Amino acid sequence: MKKTLLAALFSCTVLSAQAAEKGVIYLTFDDGPINASNQLVTELDAAGIRATFFINAFHMFGEGDENESYATTSLQKMFNSGHIIANHSDDHMLHNCTDGIESGAFYCNRVGLWPVKSYRSVSADLTYFDKNIQRVEQEIPGAYLYTNYKMSKLARLPYTNGWRVTTKMKGDGRCATSDTVPPWDPAFSCDAATSTQSSKTAAQIADQLASRGYKLYGWDLDWGPENWGVAFPAETLLDGDALLARVNAVVNTCAPRTMNPLNSRTPDLDCSDGIARNKVVILAHDFLFENGKRGQGATINLPKIKRFVDAAKAEGYRFDTLDNYAPQWQPYVAYKAGDFVSFEDKIYSIIQPHTSQINWNPTATPALWRNEI
Repeated sequence: MKKTLLAALFSCTVLSAQAAEKGVIYLTFDDGPINASNQLVTELDAAGIRATFFINAFHMFGEGDENESYATTSLQKMFNSGHIIANHSDDHMLHNCTDGIESGAFYCNRVGLWPVKSYRSVSADLTYFDKNIQRVEQEIPGAYLYTNYKMSKLARLPYTNGWRVTTKMKGDGRCATSDTVPPWDPAFSCDAATSTQSSKTAAQIADQLASRGYKLYGWDLDWGPENWGVAFPAETLLDGDALLARVNAVVNTCAPRTMNPLNSRTPDLDCSDGIARNKVVILAHDFLFENGKRGQGATINLPKIKRFVDAAKAEGYRFDTLDNYAPQWQPYVAYKAGDFVSFEDKIYSIIQPHTSQINWNPTATPALWRNEI
């Protein structure tokens, strides 16, 4: 079938636009929605970008021990603004932070044992991803009807730089959580080759989620405090140019393989299939953008978002959301060897180079595209 002139021109426009890009940045935020998420969304909207929010629904029920009295309002604002809403488990696995009598965020914040035995049972802990979906629906009926609702398609494991993206691009944070003392304790010891029992359990949960059709994403760069040891760590986040320099330093290095500290590392991540080329996933947290116990995060950090976005765009980067980690399939594009596309929340790799036609989507053409499950 011959392409029309219009289709051909459309194809050339798409390919030229892609070629001009230096890379794609995926800004992601964990551990909301909380009160601070509201203004965070405002700043992202003002900067002209959409982010991916990995949320924990327990904040909407006052169980997260954060400033969260209008967490539901914040989540609704995320939906309304078109940001991607993804699954981070209901309670950040804090049901496993327990002395056998007390458990949960209030107890865990008191004793400071967040990433210790965080994963204990594959079957039990897996249910907290289902519970997260149920409680979002409870607070925002019909949430699943939003096109930016990806709670059953995209996930990130709490504490864990784990990936399940393609047949090759997968890996686990083998020392992400401890069986004894927190990972920042000098007594913490972990051999990535043998892992910890908690981290092994997390890897099995990742496999189970992937078998349900989830794509799991870790991070290439942690936009967190440069110094957690000061009185107000939120005030030590990198600003625009410095953060951009960090992006440039990690792009195309398969950064999670060698990332420090050890508990953030994904030593077995395989980036060889090329889907991660020119892409950087940034991890941030909603609570670092509020004025509170961690410092003047709203006053100091919110303006950094636009400064970073402007600097990155000026250097040729584009911002996108993780549902587009592989670009969306389109008709009338000349797809070549090594290309990946997204279609109906699945990722496909090319089998046969071709110019796509309107009725040649990946589901309809298994001879042309391989489902990366």
